[in-house]
Amino acid sequence: MKSKIFLLAISALIFTQCASQKKSTNVKMPTTSSETVNSTYPTEKPENGTIRLVEKQNIFSEENKLNITFVKTIEDSRCPMNARCITAGFATVEVEVMSLHSRPRKFTISTQENKNSFVFGGKKITLTNIYPSNSTDVSFDDLKGKYVVDLKVE
Repeated sequence: MKSKIFLLAISALIFTQCASQKKSTNVKMPTTSSETVNSTYPTEKPENGTIRLVEKQNIFSEENKLNITFVKTIEDSRCPMNARCITAGFATVEVEVMSLHSRPRKFTISTQENKNSFVFGGKKITLTNIYPSNSTDVSFDDLKGKYVVDLKVE
């Protein structure tokens, strides 16, 4: 009798663990103190082949057999949406990628065109978008932990 209860308990535990690892397609957007900045977060789902991650979020892409983590935003010198700038500026993020048969590897990618992608395990990963748009009334320090990226995996 005890072995039946034990097997039932283990089966229930395994089922709940598997159910909790399902890929979530809805990413909850962070909020800032500025409604204008909040309005620049995406409202539509990303296109196929694109993974959307909030800072510090980790996801396993079943399709690509890759574990991808948006570690942090290193820099955001993009021109604020309510300012006039001589140069457009850029944002730089750190991403960690691991396959089923490799150790984790960190990559730094940027919105600069020649630095916006890397190749890992035969897959090209490109930074296609970073949200939110920054503003003169919300500093980089205020946005830390609230950035969202779209990564296209090909």
